[in-house]
Amino acid sequence: MKKPSLACVALASFSLSGAASAQLPAGLLGSLAPNVSSASAGNAAGLLTYCIKNKVLGAQDASAVLGKLTGTNDVTQSKDYAQGSAGVVQTGNGTGFSLANLKGQLKTRMCDMMLQHGRSLAGF
Repeated sequence: MKKPSLACVALASFSLSGAASAQLPAGLLGSLAPNVSSASAGNAAGLLTYCIKNKVLGAQDASAVLGKLTGTNDVTQSKDYAQGSAGVVQTGNGTGFSLANLKGQLKTRMCDMMLQHGRSLAGF
């Protein structure tokens, strides 16, 4: 089993709450977050499902993108979709990054990044 990168460990262990969550340091998420641009359509769709189910994204925000990405049966039956639905971003190099331990703005930002990637994949 591959060990997570130091950046992934740092991001997962950095949770914000209360007054400390007012602002993320500039560039923190961008420098530590996994590269969501390598996530497949199935993984993006699964992650959007995860983000909606966990009330990180509103269904209204992501429903059109999710509908377009899941327009074919093979997407929702894929391993990538299953991983995404469990909150795991597939980074394209055989490793995954779990959103499960992220809190507050970090989780919201990751879901927003995946929504933007999903829009790109869906042609929006």
